[in-house]
Formats: sequence, structure tokens, C-alpha cells
Amino acid sequence: MSPEVIIALAIVSFLVLIALEVPIALAIGGSGLFAVVLLADPATAAATLKATPYSATAKYALVVIPMYVLLGSLISHAGLGTRIFRAVNRLVSRLPGGLAATTVVATSIFSGISGSSAADVATFGRISVAEMSRNGYSRAYAAAVVAAAGAFAALIPPSVTIILYAIIAEQSVSAMIMAGVLPGVMSAVVLAGYVILNGFRTRTHALQIPSVSPPAESSLTLAPSGSSAAGVGTLTRTATVEAPPARTSGGASSGDGGTGAAGAKEFRSDAASLVYAAILFLVVVGGLYGGIFTATEAGAIGAFAALVIAIIARKRGEISIITLLWRSITEASQVTSMIFLLLIGGAIFSYALALSGVPIQISEWVAGLTLPPELTIGLILLMLIPLGAFLDGLSILLLTVPIIAPVALELGFDGIWFGILVLKLIEIGLITPPVGVNAFIISSIAGVPVEKVFRALVPFVVLDLVFTAVLFTFPDLILFLPRWAGLA
Repeated sequence: MSPEVIIALAIVSFLVLIALEVPIALAIGGSGLFAVVLLADPATAAATLKATPYSATAKYALVVIPMYVLLGSLISHAGLGTRIFRAVNRLVSRLPGGLAATTVVATSIFSGISGSSAADVATFGRISVAEMSRNGYSRAYAAAVVAAAGAFAALIPPSVTIILYAIIAEQSVSAMIMAGVLPGVMSAVVLAGYVILNGFRTRTHALQIPSVSPPAESSLTLAPSGSSAAGVGTLTRTATVEAPPARTSGGASSGDGGTGAAGAKEFRSDAASLVYAAILFLVVVGGLYGGIFTATEAGAIGAFAALVIAIIARKRGEISIITLLWRSITEASQVTSMIFLLLIGGAIFSYALALSGVPIQISEWVAGLTLPPELTIGLILLMLIPLGAFLDGLSILLLTVPIIAPVALELGFDGIWFGILVLKLIEIGLITPPVGVNAFIISSIAGVPVEKVFRALVPFVVLDLVFTAVLFTFPDLILFLPRWAGLA
């Protein structure tokens, strides 16, 4: 049996296991072992299974993952998400489409803290959809805005997805983090501009919302493979958020969140949340840009800064320091364990690919094509869109990056530029039917049928594709910051 056929059978077996709701880590690792047995022998497969868990995870660069996950957990449990939403709402709520713009901006800011798309959607889902529908938006459109805004977590630092791509594709973690800043921020600006223009068109004005208490509790859910809440075997971090805020007496909304001393205190708390978010972003990105520390050191320092901020910002009557630490460390341990299991499974599959020689054959075949290199890379990237319709982002990374990243390098393209484009298209997959993870999460949170959410997401998908084409056409939009920082 030829190596190409064996790898094809391994991919089919992976898809079958996913359909049977086997966890992704076991599905991809099992498929890889199956391929190793066929390519070599059972003894080689046994040796691979014995050595890979250590070789795939005993890397200094991977220390950054638990640090970034802990950073997001601490801030989430401290209840900063809802306060960020209130603070942004005070600034933009009077614009047409202002409440939708609030959702986009607040989610983008929180993306720079959590690094998790699922956490962003869960944190802002109940509040945003309830308030937007109360102020004249359809619930499907409101849900679509939250789902689309939550996809930015793939690019805005600190992003675990960026780190995983850099490790799998053997690119500089620091350069990848810096490269994600400008496209992530620009994506947020484009989406915010769209919802404001749509507000002008539909005359949807947002009223300022009353006082909203921060989430009472945040918890981790590792959704089983194939569950409808999280697509196909994805890792989902969900936040339990209090019920949507009630109107103030008389049915009016208060932009101040109250009057007198209580209102002033809430205003200061909301404003401080934006300052805290800026501090964390500057610690991670500013430290990398200034050459003060490496990406791994930035993760540790960022986690420590998040610990200090969480202790200061927490509501003392709602959560103790011990409870905050216990919940955050427990959540970070669970998320990190799942990510490392995925890395082990992906490493086994990558070894099978290397043993088959298929990536090298594909690179040589692509290099020999008479098509222009730009068109070749464009076609490779476009293939990620249908994959995103059926697989979650981590599965796509583990399956495709070991094959397509060498092709891009063989054709002479920058690995950092190509990586951001890959992540951008995976991000689009989060809102693409039939398995758009963000759409399923917001559907369950907001109580909107998922088919209506997907229908409302169509213009957002088109908008994201157009912006991705702009990034493809103008590589400097991605490479400007890494080059300026001397990282690329």
C-alpha cells in the first residue's frame, strides 16, 4: 500500500472517530498510530506512543501556554468582562448601532485578555443579546454580532492559538504574537464600522444600559467531542453570567449605572477595567516589542500582573482570594491538560506524515506547478474554509499545518505572514455552518435557533473574507509590527 493511500486512510479514520464523538486528542493520535503501523510496524508504533508524550511536551516554549491560560482565568473570575462591557457602552452607546458596536469593542478588548473565543462569546453572550434585543435589534442579529466579535481571540494577543501555530510550524512565537496585533485590531475596527453603518441604515439606536453586576461565577466546560454546544470536539471555556440586567424603576435606562456615590463608584470601577486591560496588553506586547523579555517570560509576567489585578479588582463580597485562586488554577490546569493532550496526538500524526514523506512530495509537486505562487497559496488557504465548516480550529491546525506550512516556505513566502492568514481563515470557520463553534455557543446561550444565527452571520463571513483578501494582498499589514520590533 502506498504512503499516500495510508495517509488518506488515516485522515478518513480521524473523521470517522470524530463522527463517533471520540475526543480530538484520542482521534488524531489514534489515526496517527494507525498510519505508523501501516507505514512501519507495530513495534515502531509502540515506541512512538512511548516517546511522544515526553518529546511533544517537554519544550520550554510551551510554558507560555499555561501562563496565558491562567492570565485569562484570573481576569475572568475577577469579573472584569462585564465591567469592560459597561465602560465601553458609556463611550459608544449613543451612536446608531452603538450597542452592537459596544459588543464588538468590549469583546475585542476581552480577547486581548482571555485569548479564548469561547470565553468571549460566553462572557458577553447573555448580556449583549438581551440588551440588544431589548433596544430594537433582532435576537438573531444580536447573536451573530457576538459570535463574529468572539472570533477575534484567534489573533489578538495573548492568543493560545497563535502560540500553538508557531510551535507546530516552527516559527518565532514572539514574532507571531506581534504579527497578530494589527490584523486583530483592524478586524475589530472593520466589524465595529459595519455594525454602526448598519445601525444608520436600520435606525437602530442603543440606549445606555443600567448597572450590570459582573459574572458571579466562571467555569470551564470541556465539551465532549461532537457535542452540539461546541461543535466537533472543541475546547470550550464558558462563563456563568448573571441574568440580563433589569430596567431601573420607571422603565428607563441609566447611563450612569446609578446616581450619587454608588454611581460614581461604579463609574470608577468600569473605567478601571479598561486601564487593567491596557496594562495587561502592554505588559505582554510592550515587553516583547521593547525586547525586555521573551514570549515565555511575557506569559509569566502577564500572569503575575493578572493575579495582582484580579486581587485588586475582585468584588470582595462576592469572591475571596482563596476561591479566586482555586477556580483560576483549576481551570487553567484543565485547559492546559487538554491542550497538551492535543499536542501529543498531533505530534503522533505529524510523525506519521514525516514517515510517509507526503509533505515533501506535496511541496515538490506544488513547486513544480506552472501556477503563479500567489495563486497557489491562495488556493491552499481557500481549502481551509470548507475544513472550517466541519472541523474546529485546533483540529485544522494539527492536521494541515505540518503539510501546508512547508509548502508556503518552499514557494518563498514568509512563514509569519502565512500563519496569520491561516489563523484568520480558521477564525472564519468559527462562524461558518454547519459546525461554526461560536454560532453553537451563542445559540445555546441566547436561545436562538442555530440556523437563524448562521443566516444572520452571512454578511459577517463575507466581510471577514474581504478583509482577509486585503491582508493577503498587502503583507506589510501583517509584517509591519514584527519587523519594527526586530522580530522578523
